[in-house]
Amino acid sequence: MINTTNLLALKLNSIKQTTPQNNQPAVTNPEVKTNNSGLISAYLNNLAMINVPSVKKAENAAVVNYHNNLKTLFNNNEAKILAIIPRTFNAKDLNGNEYIDGNEQRGTFLNAIDRLDEVKAQGFNTLHVLPIHPPGRMKAMGTAGSLYSPKDMLKIDPNLIDPNDPRTDKEQFKAFIDECHKRGIRVMLDMPSCASYDMFLEKPELMAMERDGLAKTPQGWNDIRMFQPWEDEGKRTLNPKLLELHKQYVDMCIDLGIDGIRSDVARAKPVEFWDVIIPYSHMRDPEFAWLAETYTYEDASPQANMPYDRPEDSLRAGYDAIYGQYHIFHEWTTATSFMDYVKEQLDMSYRLPKGKSLIGSFATHDDISPMFHGGAEYCNLTMGLQATLPMLNPYIVDGYQTGDDYLYPYEDKYNPETQTDSHIMTVHRGRLDIFNPSRKPGGTQPEIGEFMTSAFALKDKYADVINKGTFIELNKENDKNDQIITYARHYNGKTLLIVANKNINRSVACKIKVPTLKANQELKNLLPSYGKESVLQARDNELCVDLGPARIHVFEINTPNIEKYSDKIYKQNL
Repeated sequence: MINTTNLLALKLNSIKQTTPQNNQPAVTNPEVKTNNSGLISAYLNNLAMINVPSVKKAENAAVVNYHNNLKTLFNNNEAKILAIIPRTFNAKDLNGNEYIDGNEQRGTFLNAIDRLDEVKAQGFNTLHVLPIHPPGRMKAMGTAGSLYSPKDMLKIDPNLIDPNDPRTDKEQFKAFIDECHKRGIRVMLDMPSCASYDMFLEKPELMAMERDGLAKTPQGWNDIRMFQPWEDEGKRTLNPKLLELHKQYVDMCIDLGIDGIRSDVARAKPVEFWDVIIPYSHMRDPEFAWLAETYTYEDASPQANMPYDRPEDSLRAGYDAIYGQYHIFHEWTTATSFMDYVKEQLDMSYRLPKGKSLIGSFATHDDISPMFHGGAEYCNLTMGLQATLPMLNPYIVDGYQTGDDYLYPYEDKYNPETQTDSHIMTVHRGRLDIFNPSRKPGGTQPEIGEFMTSAFALKDKYADVINKGTFIELNKENDKNDQIITYARHYNGKTLLIVANKNINRSVACKIKVPTLKANQELKNLLPSYGKESVLQARDNELCVDLGPARIHVFEINTPNIEKYSDKIYKQNL
């Protein structure tokens, strides 16, 4: 794979800023293809924000007067999240085998700081840091052990520490967090749901057992062991020792300056457990945010020993956001299936306390790379949807920005070097490597990141409309295979019109009913062009479209009274 993590900076240094194009006619595809001007603008804007002295700096470079607001960001649909693995985030693969061996540089907290300006320039304001704890070595998967099989949840993996720096492990991690905060980037730490076999042997009082005395193991995950959340399940009495461990984990996070927690497989513990832990965190930090890895369908991963998903229960227990079901977008064969899901989530918000949200996880580290679902054009399509949908905080896994397919040449090969009792380099094909010391994520299509940055800029520019506005489902005609996704977002007289072709293989044409739209409406796409050109024509009260494969267009239209003449208006419970 080509190392592309610094392609953004290299490209910016090699190109000249272009003069903005004049507005294009409304009849044919109206936007101008630009590879760099939007990226430059977003980059410069973000650099300007970075350089604004919004926080005071002490002599030791620590952040002064930083105040966590991650919970508020979730509640207001304002978080833009990048998921990273510290041990690969800035690793240096010098020999090109994609495995970090010999004297090659592993990712550490300190060298991760080198990429934070890049993260900021791309438009992110939140990092989801996957688990940082020392993995178990016994019965492990991969040569480094799974990130989600911790040996000790209260310790830091020594491989993430720079041995040449005199600071302790927590001091080095704190330095990374402080540098994030200086740039306006919040940090959310991933809390594993289970334990390693090593931890099972060391702390049996925390572990769940089968009736035959064997350890409980989630189906398909032989390297981890399940916690026992109950002291007496019949009486609904919680395990006090497990509660104490998780309180200590929360304390560690807050002491380090962490802004929130992502709970791996939240359903592995009952609602009663979270009813204790989440309020405990808010006693110390009312803005401490909680993201539950739970979805929105009852049969999600119905493995043995693992209860069904209970997303609404998790949100009622205090979680601020859940993952939602957008990661199966590629499985929905029709636009109606997608639209029904959006409306279902908006309806769910009214059964919950105000401000509950979703993470726009069209792909997580557990999902196969979007490159397998339609390549760069599919990535752009889903990114445009993430940026304009209601009740959503965009969520990207590192490597998405450049089209990483996460195919590693060492998959299932024997390696004499290992930190575990396994010499097999286990990977989940097409997914981010969580089992081995790997190269940093990166692909060969940085234009995906350029489009992503433009989409983030659009979400920021129209924040009130996108984050607070109504969601208006638009009627359409002649879309025989139901492939055109179309909706409007409206707030205080301002309207965005979104049209997208879900079909990644062919163009699709139809008529879209847009109440109060005028035939002389200029149609200027607010997102960069890509792929096959579309043809669009505004008419009174309708838009005629012939959209290229996987194309998405966003227009600002002059329809201040659109809600008055629409019959399918939905709103999040904010």
